[in-house]
Amino acid sequence: MNLSVKPLLLLATFVLTACSSKEELVLPPVTNSIEPVTVWQQSLGAGVEHYESKLTPLIVNDTVYAASREGLVAAYELQSGKRKWVFDLRKPEGGSVWSSISDVWSGDNARISGGISYGYDKLYFGTENGDVVALSPEGKLLWRVEVKGEVLARPATGDGLVVVTTGAGSIIALHPDSGEQRWLFENEQPALTLRGVSEPVIETGGVIYGSGSGHLGVLISERGYQAWEEQIAVPKGSTDLSRLVDIDARPIVRAGVIYSIAYNGELVALELRSGRPLWKRDYASFRNMTMAGDTLYLVDSVGRIYAIDSRGGTEVWGQQGLHKHFLTAPAVYKDYLVLGDNEGNLHWLNRNTGEFVARQSMDSSGFYTEAVTDGEHLLVQSRNGELVLLQTP
Repeated sequence: MNLSVKPLLLLATFVLTACSSKEELVLPPVTNSIEPVTVWQQSLGAGVEHYESKLTPLIVNDTVYAASREGLVAAYELQSGKRKWVFDLRKPEGGSVWSSISDVWSGDNARISGGISYGYDKLYFGTENGDVVALSPEGKLLWRVEVKGEVLARPATGDGLVVVTTGAGSIIALHPDSGEQRWLFENEQPALTLRGVSEPVIETGGVIYGSGSGHLGVLISERGYQAWEEQIAVPKGSTDLSRLVDIDARPIVRAGVIYSIAYNGELVALELRSGRPLWKRDYASFRNMTMAGDTLYLVDSVGRIYAIDSRGGTEVWGQQGLHKHFLTAPAVYKDYLVLGDNEGNLHWLNRNTGEFVARQSMDSSGFYTEAVTDGEHLLVQSRNGELVLLQTP
């Protein structure tokens, strides 16, 4: 995570210092009661390295899709890890990366960011250079269009649209077959924001978005008109940093209710149709939340982990053992809650009690994005591009 100032860019280390402590952090002792098994492991380019690129991989049916920041997108067989194809965004028409090894290390950087989406039988992703790209499931380039601003979050698909948000605050709807712009909604950003944007969500005719000014809103999918907008985080404090109120976490929509959380803000539940507040609680975060049944799981801005009853906002449990450690967003996998940290550890918790059940030391480059799952497998991608598929009995 880092901060962006128009027109300046501040280093991520400042906020990392705020999220963790200068003192030496010690992991709590854990006796492994489960032994996750590595099904396969693959490496894709240089990953995201030290950049704050949220390159979350994707599982679709029997295929894993993943990307690296420099411009590689690859598909792997889910069961075996065998590589199906590699697309290189830096080459004309995305030619095979293996046709010229010298090109791979040419120094060009496509700056893919935000992760891969799937919809309408296509793959979609964006770049910090302002490109939105569509590939076929076989790795063929279908279209590539330029938008005004960095695309820092994964595109959303639905209602006949591909929707992207930019670092400048714009929300842009594109035609999924051609990339032609359908509509544009411009959302003013404050002077100082976290470097990141909330991934949009398309649900029942609306595009749900969060802003750098602490607002949560809904646009009508067909035209891009604003249905409503509510402020869920109010700037407080005497310094610009203390007044950051970004909504960088992806909203969650269930049964007509939107759940959202803001940095230096609150966790809220709002009625989807009207924006009417149903409840709010004093939790703050910039990481994505996840939900299973009636329970929301979140990691707050300083590494505390919580389970919240979504029906009224009651805290089910809290886990303080990784306080001040820099964690990924949580992933629900079977009976567990799984989180990575910036030292390359995977932490496994019993999702009903919050107790630690296992820890794995995986990759010293660390984790920045959350794990993904298809229910049977858990997939993680490290900063240096290592993909590992895990499974528990």
